[in-house]
Amino acid sequence: MHQQDLDLQNFLDVENTRIPNLCPMPTTSKLELIFQACQISDPPHTSLILRLDGTISYSREMVEGNHVLRIDGKIQPYCVVVGGINIDIQAFCHTEYIMKDSNPGYVKRCVGGVGRNIAENLVRLGLHTEMITVLGDSTGWKRLISHTEHTGIGLDYSPRLPRVPLPTYLCILERDGGLVGAVADMGAIERMRVEHLNEQKALLDGAAAIIVDGNIPQACIEWIAAQYGTNGSRNVLIDISEKNQTVQRPLLIADPVSSAKARKFRGCFGRFDIAKPNIVEATVIAGTEKDASLSVIISAMRRTSNLPRELYVSTGEHGIDVIENDCSVSIPLPPPELRPHSRNLSGAGDAACAALVWISIYQRLIARKRGKSGGECEPKSINLCPQTKAKIALAAALYAASSEYPVNRRLNQDSLCKTIINCYPELADVINDIRMELKYEPLSRYF
Repeated sequence: MHQQDLDLQNFLDVENTRIPNLCPMPTTSKLELIFQACQISDPPHTSLILRLDGTISYSREMVEGNHVLRIDGKIQPYCVVVGGINIDIQAFCHTEYIMKDSNPGYVKRCVGGVGRNIAENLVRLGLHTEMITVLGDSTGWKRLISHTEHTGIGLDYSPRLPRVPLPTYLCILERDGGLVGAVADMGAIERMRVEHLNEQKALLDGAAAIIVDGNIPQACIEWIAAQYGTNGSRNVLIDISEKNQTVQRPLLIADPVSSAKARKFRGCFGRFDIAKPNIVEATVIAGTEKDASLSVIISAMRRTSNLPRELYVSTGEHGIDVIENDCSVSIPLPPPELRPHSRNLSGAGDAACAALVWISIYQRLIARKRGKSGGECEPKSINLCPQTKAKIALAAALYAASSEYPVNRRLNQDSLCKTIINCYPELADVINDIRMELKYEPLSRYF
């Protein structure tokens, strides 16, 4: 066996990554079984995911704080993440890291990848999520796939190719969870082709949101942007001829991943509804100097029509700068006494991106419900401006960082809402309104 395909059962911290009590369900000619994850106390999770003739649909159920989406014969919102999956090897230092020296610490291994982490966060927030990635066929790959599916992420639409190396992400973290440095071996995802995406166009057409991870090839990013980008209109309808239906264009979200991969977005960044780069990635996309100010970056993007509808620029300990149209606002992190204790920052950005997706889908579906109400029993107006959404994203990032793993195993709608209120008490009324809406009208009921 190749060195990269070492038995994943030993390679991963299995006890902390698997979902116990998996209960297979009987299959029929009309139902494609994925799996059933029964209700468990730690981590809180979803219960059942099924696919009916290629259509994803759900009904309401409560599991550990989440309104789980379940089969009921209606088309319901789901997300598609196009991105990477890998094994994370994370080395934590006991003391301050010393360059060019052996540092005492400990090492943890788990399933990771920016796209996969975003997908798991979305599942834990009650949204069914499919991934399109590149998978291999070795023993190591089979174990990696099994671990990923056991978190509730669908992989059935991902191509399985021969002789694909097992992707690995190796990082060193300070004792407070801050990143010292990392190496990403993501050669597998480079084998993704536009043809793989075109084969899954029906899945992409019906998604509530498509999240693009910068690990995928540039040609694939540009194809998705051309197919599903804004083109100057937020409410473009896509015709699904097989079912004689029209659906709203999916929200398109970009996570550039790193400065080295951000350049892939240079030709299509303005087609995205939402993007979440850090300040260095933003300079690469804008083509400015590395030390350029945010105003210079935004001006450069605007000159080339490359400014997303909502741009959330992470500035590390300073929080997030929000740019929408001509408005730029800095949203700081909450005071230290209001934050959960930080243990591992490596998945914070992924959680922030997932929270932006979650709240943006909720925002769109609320708007749709208001439009259908015809003025009667109209739902309460909830202020979900980009500044509010940025605070929600920051709270999600802080909650993720409070776990020793890239994805907080205790994440669900309730835990996120409580964290938001703890971090930003001024959002209490907004979040409580959202919780009431989700309690009586979960996302799965808005279509």
